[in-house]
Amino acid sequence: MNVKIPGECPAMWRTEYEEKTTTVSDLKGVVSPGSCVYVESGCGEPQHLVKHLILENTKLCDVQVYTSVPLSTYSDFGGDYGSRFRIQSFFISPNMTSAFADGRADHLPMSSLGKYKLFSEGYITINTALIQLSPPDAKGFMSLGVTVDIMRSIIEKADVVVAQINRYMPVTGGDTLVHVRDVDHIVELDEPLVSYPLLEPDPEVMQVGEHISRLIEDGATLQIGFGRIPDAALIFLKGKKDLRIHSEIITDSVVDLAVSGAVSRSSADCREGGITASLCIGSERVFGFVSGNQQVEMRSLSDIISPGTILSREKFTAINGAIEIDLTGQSCVGMGDQMGYFGALGHAVFNRTAMFSPGGKGIIALRSTSRDGSLSRIVPEFTDRKIGIVTTQSDVNYVVTEYGSVNLFGKSIRERALALITIAHPRFRQWLLDEAKRMNYVYEDQVLPPEGAGYPGSYESLCRFGDKGLLVRPVKVTDERAVQNLFYAMSKDDRFHRFLMHVSSLHHKQAQDLVTVDYTSSMALVIQNGQGRQDEIVAVAHIAPEESRGARKVCEFAAMVDPLWQNQGIGTFLLRRMIAVGREMGYSHMRAYVWEDNRQMLKAFEKLGCGMTQELDCHVYRVSLAID
Repeated sequence: MNVKIPGECPAMWRTEYEEKTTTVSDLKGVVSPGSCVYVESGCGEPQHLVKHLILENTKLCDVQVYTSVPLSTYSDFGGDYGSRFRIQSFFISPNMTSAFADGRADHLPMSSLGKYKLFSEGYITINTALIQLSPPDAKGFMSLGVTVDIMRSIIEKADVVVAQINRYMPVTGGDTLVHVRDVDHIVELDEPLVSYPLLEPDPEVMQVGEHISRLIEDGATLQIGFGRIPDAALIFLKGKKDLRIHSEIITDSVVDLAVSGAVSRSSADCREGGITASLCIGSERVFGFVSGNQQVEMRSLSDIISPGTILSREKFTAINGAIEIDLTGQSCVGMGDQMGYFGALGHAVFNRTAMFSPGGKGIIALRSTSRDGSLSRIVPEFTDRKIGIVTTQSDVNYVVTEYGSVNLFGKSIRERALALITIAHPRFRQWLLDEAKRMNYVYEDQVLPPEGAGYPGSYESLCRFGDKGLLVRPVKVTDERAVQNLFYAMSKDDRFHRFLMHVSSLHHKQAQDLVTVDYTSSMALVIQNGQGRQDEIVAVAHIAPEESRGARKVCEFAAMVDPLWQNQGIGTFLLRRMIAVGREMGYSHMRAYVWEDNRQMLKAFEKLGCGMTQELDCHVYRVSLAID
């Protein structure tokens, strides 16, 4: 290949470039017996160099081959016991699963920070580095293109650097330039980059992605992990505004999101593009998108993964997957037939640090079951001996499945176990509850909604009361403590009006009854204020069956409203909403028992107009209303 240099006169570096240009046939001895080689990986893998200097090089002997994200399908794994070479990888992709599971290759379970430290501080000496670059510009600079990763550190530390110059490698912005003087040997060979197109998400994965999207705010900065679930989340973010990407990888889904207009053109301080990353893993569409795109900055992994950088971003939200999560909240990756993508890399650092950025969130997402539905992925204890814990009990924040999301931050083991059971597959919830009782994680008398009583998410909505936006949603069994807090916030008179008796305490047994409904004949709606440090329930309304005579079905209504939120129309709102819910449940009439001086509740009924009757008996009004 003849590299054409812009300008009339040859550049000073041209001679050096030509002197370093060679062929793979002349480089067979560049990898010495017993040496260590680092291969640029992901979509930037120099396939020509790997093929001829590693896979087909019969002269290799006891060589250690280090790589980060091997996406190619290797035809050879170095002979028995690594007699020729042995692969040492920080990440396992599906194409490499069998080799690692069979013990023909090694996995290094390290974070991205650890990986950077390992080579930059000389814990491992790299004798030969195989890299891939774009053709040089007029000043002799070549671009790392789609894979910056830790390559600058590798280039600086390696004894010998061999570069494949490939016109298919795009020139990208950021910290990507390598000068001719920084490489020792140059091999010119054009070939398409390793392509890794999107995997089609199944319906369950799409549901997980939709639930994740509800946690993402406008103006958030996102880190996206590798796999179907993080990609699915991005599909549902195209209506968001002013998002930014700060992530190890850019995938086709990131490109789709950027093209939709949801991603800002620049960072909040306008110092860099709206997308900062270290690797591109995807199809040719990704390679074309990043080529010369000022919206994209490709940076060293040490910059991307820096806790200081993450903490400086408001609403930093990390989205990562897991294979299993136990009832205490620790999640894992593992090796086995169900494994998709396996490796810690930036997962733990991003998740942990995101939680402590201003308004940030760490999200761990997974399917509730294995793909064939035979195994629960929420488990009492991890099921695979080879599993590695990535997110610890102390670092867990949000967990999402296709059945919803829960926030475990600040929750006890009892609260976490119960919350996770509510987003497990319904078929496994009773088993999980029984196991949680056996392990003394939850109360012995803890109950769940009846099997088949699916959470009616359609009743969720955001409503404004005054200048505050509050969430209205069906009650959950995990609301027990919040309902207790509401009870104790109420005055003595308010409690009497709610229960028509003097009640000074609301212990677990009573509180559990208030949060356990079947969503078909009984229902409770809560109004939640999530603007504080803790999600706070400011009101709750119940309906439950009272009598049924032929076509006449009657439900009873009752409600509690925090004194600080009274006189803002919340009681009237809940009454109207529960009338609509009762009607959908097939009730023909609603009834309430109201103490005679409870003017607020009586006034709420009176606002409904005609069709209401009141009967006073022993200081209690029996209020009846036709709702069909």
